[in-house]
Formats: sequence, C-alpha cells, structure tokens
Amino acid sequence: MLNRLRNAYAQLFTTIRAKLIAIISLIILLSILLFTGISLNLFQTNMSELIKLNNGNNAKMLSDKIEAELRSQGDQLRLLSTLSREGSAVMNAYFKDSSDFLLVADFESLTGGAGKSYYREDKLARLNVTPEQMKSLLRFTDADAKAVRQGQAIIRSLPFSRQSVWLYAVPFNEKGSDRAIAAIMNGDSLTALFGALKSKGTSSSLYAAMMVDSGKKLVAHSDNRKYKAAQEMANHPAVDVAFKKFAQNVATGVQRYSIDEITEYGSYRKLAFGGAAVITTVNEDIAFEAVRWARITIILIALLILMIAILSIYFFSRTISDPLKALVGATQRIRGGNYDVHMEKTSRDEVGELTQAFNEMSDGLRERENLKGAFGKFVNEEVAKMVMKGDLALGGESKIATVFFSDIRSFTSISEKMTPLEVVGFLNEYMTLMVEIVHRHGGVVDKFIGDAIMAIWGAPVTKPNDAENAVLAALEMRQALHKFNQGRGSRAKPVIRIGMGLNTGEVLAGQIGSLDRLEYTVIGDTVNLASRMEGLNKAFGTDILITQNTYDLLKKKFTCIQLHKIKVKGKAEAQRVYAVMGKAGDTKAPKTLAELHKFTGLYPQKNVAK
Repeated sequence: MLNRLRNAYAQLFTTIRAKLIAIISLIILLSILLFTGISLNLFQTNMSELIKLNNGNNAKMLSDKIEAELRSQGDQLRLLSTLSREGSAVMNAYFKDSSDFLLVADFESLTGGAGKSYYREDKLARLNVTPEQMKSLLRFTDADAKAVRQGQAIIRSLPFSRQSVWLYAVPFNEKGSDRAIAAIMNGDSLTALFGALKSKGTSSSLYAAMMVDSGKKLVAHSDNRKYKAAQEMANHPAVDVAFKKFAQNVATGVQRYSIDEITEYGSYRKLAFGGAAVITTVNEDIAFEAVRWARITIILIALLILMIAILSIYFFSRTISDPLKALVGATQRIRGGNYDVHMEKTSRDEVGELTQAFNEMSDGLRERENLKGAFGKFVNEEVAKMVMKGDLALGGESKIATVFFSDIRSFTSISEKMTPLEVVGFLNEYMTLMVEIVHRHGGVVDKFIGDAIMAIWGAPVTKPNDAENAVLAALEMRQALHKFNQGRGSRAKPVIRIGMGLNTGEVLAGQIGSLDRLEYTVIGDTVNLASRMEGLNKAFGTDILITQNTYDLLKKKFTCIQLHKIKVKGKAEAQRVYAVMGKAGDTKAPKTLAELHKFTGLYPQKNVAK
C-alpha cells in the first residue's frame, strides 16, 4: 500500500509545475484554514460571551419590569381594599379601569374564608365562566398564611384552560398581619411583555422568556402555543439549575444546556416577590447563524483565492517549466550527438542565466567535437578519445600487444606511372578500406609510413583476444583487396598486392616525442620483428606471416603453414615463421602455398617452403 502511494505520488508530481501548484496551494490552504479557524474561534468565543451578556441583561431588564409591575399591582390591590370600605360604587368604578384583574378578594386571613370579592362581569362572561368558578381557584395553605404574616407576596400559576391566568396575593400591611388581598390576574400582560423578546424574521425564536412560581410551574411564557400556564417546568434544564442555585443563595446566573437537541443559553433571576423566577433563553444555533454564514463565506472566499492562486501559479510556473522542458529536449538532442543546438533566452532571471550557460556549453561541446573530429584525422580515434578525457597518462607503460605492418608491393614502380594527384587519390581509397577493417576488428592505426600501415591490438586498451582480432583483420584485408582489384589493371587503376606481418609480444607504449609535439606509439623488439615479418612475404610469396609467439596463441583457431627458419636482421637466432591460410575449418581458404600464390598473385623469390 505504501509503495502504491509512493508510485502515485511520483507519477502525480513529476513536473515542477505540479509541485509548485501543490506546495503553494497547500501553504495557501493551510494558511487560510488556520486564519479562518483562529478567527472564527475567537469570533465564536466573543459571540458566546456577548450572547451570555445580552441574555443576562434581558433577564435583568425583564425581571426589573416584572418586579415594578408586581409592586404597582400590589399597591393597586391595597388601594382597592381601602376603597372597598368607602363603598361598592367607588370600588366598582376603580375596578373597571384596571384590565389586569379578573377577580379580587379581601381576606381577613388566608386560612379563613374570603371576605368581599369584586370581579369584572364582562370579562368573566367573555370567558364563559362564573364568579364561583373563579373563586374556587383562590386556595391557600398554612405556608401561604405564614408568608403573608412575614410580609411576603404569593405568586402561583393557575390551571385554567380558557385563559392564561395566575394568582397574586399581597399582605395588606408590611408585616405581622394575617389580612391579605388576593387577585386572579390576566396573564396577557406578562405574555405580551415576554413576547417582545422574540426575534423577528427567523423560523424560530432567538430569544424566549418565562416566569415560573416557587413550585416550578409555569406562570407565563413568550411562546404560549408551545407552553401552557401551570405546566410543570421542573425538568427544564434552565429551571432546574436556577432553583438549585437559588437554594445556594445565588439569585442570578447563566447556564448552557441542551433541550430537544437544541443548545441554549439560559439566564435566570429570582424575583423579589413570591419566590418566583424569570428565565430568559437564547437559541445558540440561531445566535451562531452569523458564525456559520461567516464560515461558509470564508470557505467560498478561500476556494476563490485558491483557484486564483492555482491559475496564477500555473501560468507563472510555465515561465519556469517550459524553458526547462525545452532545455531538457535540447540536452537530449546534444546527448544524441547534435551539437548545433541554440536556445533562445526569454528572461533575465535564473532560468535565463541557465539558458545562457546551456548555450555556452553547447558551443563548447560543438567546438570540442569539431576539434575531436579534426584531431581524429591525424591521431588514432581511440587515442584521441583518451587524450580528450585525460585518461592517457604521460610517459610509457609495458603492454602485451600484437603489432601489424602492411605494405604495397612495387609501390615505387606503380606511383611512377601516375600523377601525384592520382597517387594521393589511389592511396586514400586503399587506406580508407584497410583502416575501416582495422577499426572493425578493434585495432588502432598507429601511423602511415608512405604506403605502409602500422596498426596495434592491445594498446592503449588491452583486450583478451587482441592477437585473434589482428589475424582476422589481416584475413579480411586479403578478401577486401581481392575485391578491390576486380576491374582494375589500367595505369590509373593498377592491380595491387600487399604483404602483412604480425608479431605478439611485450612493447613499450606511450606518448613519445618532444615538448612541442607528442605521438602515441609503441616501440620495442616486438615492433621491429613484426616489421621484419611483413618484409619476409616477398621471399616466401605470401601475404600474411606471423611469428612463433603469435602462432602459439592462435594455432587452434587458424590454419597455418610452417615455413623455414630464417635469419632476420636484429636477431641472433633464426626465426620460425608461419603463413596464415585462413580460419580453422574454413573450406574456402587456400590449402597449400600454391593455392595461396594463385589467389593473391604473389610468388616466392625462390623455393623456401618446408
């Protein structure tokens, strides 16, 4: 799996353009994501704190209004109780002007029966309820009576399906009296007050508010369609936390919670009347809608920036990759041997400098190749290559090599019948043919000595079959010369015969000459003996002679005829020489010296065969 990923990566990112796009796009994307993440996180944190603050302010503002309203209503109830002593007419007149009260009752003691009661007949009639049914809702406990004696008000939700109503009772005096004024209140005013917090233009409310009594039952809610009066609210997270905090003497606070898969912030505040509480909530999802839109907007902007960056990088990278591709193509052409390559410099940056350097390199290689070509015409190509590379050390070294000499028979008489131009043309044609054969068999042409050719196998580079290659080259020259002579015989194109001599042994190879001019060659007794072998062909009427040293190496590979020992110049002892007929097993090769004479047209000066 890891190798597959590596291969996929290598295939995908094979160009500079792809790498630039990938790396820069990744940097831009990571930068945007990091910036966006940090910014949105800070924005969301600040929004969260702001929401808590606003929600807490809403709870305080609402509770202050409710407390002021309750205080005002308590004073009105006490005033109504006082007016009731002035007469029913005055009481009824005042009562009709107040829309908050549905029924008011004066209690000498909450544990006793109710005294005088007053109600709005028109409102009760619209609700289709009797005064007795309303009075039945006025129920109090001993704890309520105790609270009144301590000067505390009583607030309680009432289970009434036709109208949102709630119970409100206040002591007539501040403290110490059992007398109380109780009223069944119209819940519409509280609902309207809470409803003012609902957000506009959203599918659900951003803000909501509710008021619960000390028994954790709902008195009023901003959403009266979802919540009903006297509904049990003990399981509501905000209510539960609020009353736990009240028990710890904490009158206000903020709590984050989830209800019905909706996350909300709930701010709670205990009222100064009746142990009731006001709770305002804010929907986190709606509150953070701006954050979500900001995130979406930033992502879209990031994608736009990324696309612009990719396009910009793409076109910019072409100013780098296209010249580099062109340079790669030009380099491949140079590697193929085409040095006439010139790249146009299209910029002044590093790519332009690289192009300029490439052109200079191309010019230098072209000049070197021209020099090498010219050099190779005067110096052996193998030697020229080694000199150019610096692989040919100064001085000499001992090597085992096979030295070859060839010479045209009766060249002086032939050349006398030809013009100088004809002689040069004739020699060039002949030597070109012979040199190609030398090179084809791995030999090195050491020098031309007039019409003679000196070649070497084993220097400057030694190979295990140098002697064999040298004899093979000589045999191929025999066949090539036979074809060369076909159709010849005129003055300008005379038939030619050659003799070839080979010897294998130790030579001293190296660069020999003066400080001004050096020549790579081989010297030594082996060279001298090879030259003597070439000259002996005249006496024996042969074309290829080899020494005993060469014969010992090749006697199983070639068919040779042993000739008489012969005394050669420079050697104290007579030398045994061998005439090469052909490759071992070659049925087309001459079998005898007579057949050889007939094929080559060369005949001995005297009978010297064994």
